[in-house]
Formats: sequence, C-alpha cells, structure tokens
Amino acid sequence: MSDRDTVARQLGREPRPFRVAARCPFGEPSVIENQTALEMPTRFWITCPNLVREISRLESAGGIKAAQEAVGAETISRIHEEHKDRFGTRVAGVREGRNIKCLHAFTALHLAGEIPNKVAEWTLERLERLYPEDRCCSR
Repeated sequence: MSDRDTVARQLGREPRPFRVAARCPFGEPSVIENQTALEMPTRFWITCPNLVREISRLESAGGIKAAQEAVGAETISRIHEEHKDRFGTRVAGVREGRNIKCLHAFTALHLAGEIPNKVAEWTLERLERLYPEDRCCSR
C-alpha cells in the first residue's frame, strides 16, 4: 500500500500534499509534513492512530497545563521562535502568550527530527506506549 493510501486511512480523509517526516517501527507513516497552505497552518501532523490516542489521553488528563508548568514559558517561547525562524509561522501548538495549545504539534515537530523540544520530551516520557508492540495499528 502507498504512503498516501496509508495516511488517508489513518486520517479518515484524503490528505493534502505531504511528505512522510517520521515512520513507526513497522515502517508506516507516523508523522507527516504538510505542504504549506493557508487553510492548513499545521506543518507537522501525527498520523499514527495509536500515538494520537495516547497524546489525546494525556491532554484530557490535564497534560497541557502540567507540561506548561514543567517546561516553562521561556522554553516554550524559544521553541516558538525557532519554528518561526525556520518555517515562517508559529508552532501550531503555541498560543500567543507562550502557552501550550496542543501537545500533538510539539511532539510531531520533535518526532520529525526538525526541532527537538522539551514539550515533546515531557509528553513522550508520560505515554504508556508510543506504538503497539505486536502489529501496526494502521494496517
């Protein structure tokens, strides 16, 4: 199956133009980089269903506030500025005022190897498992 077909199945819709930025241990796309577009401001996007679920679970348990407090506004601001310098926009997961909006965006950026960052490190340390152990969740 092609990467495009896999990403479409993962997202439940046809993806916009992208490149695979990271793969899961089973070789399937887990993070994509979207082609720059006004209607899709999020540059890096997690597509792996298991990883999305795990991060969502952490967010719903107060993870955004806890990450904000643990990492600190200055660190988040530096990540934001580095992203803006490299890509011309803020991280999708940063609100004005240097707050975290979305752990997924920081983690996607980190897993893609573009801007390793403390928010993603904090997030990944708290996930029970990034990927299933026995088989890919996208197949």
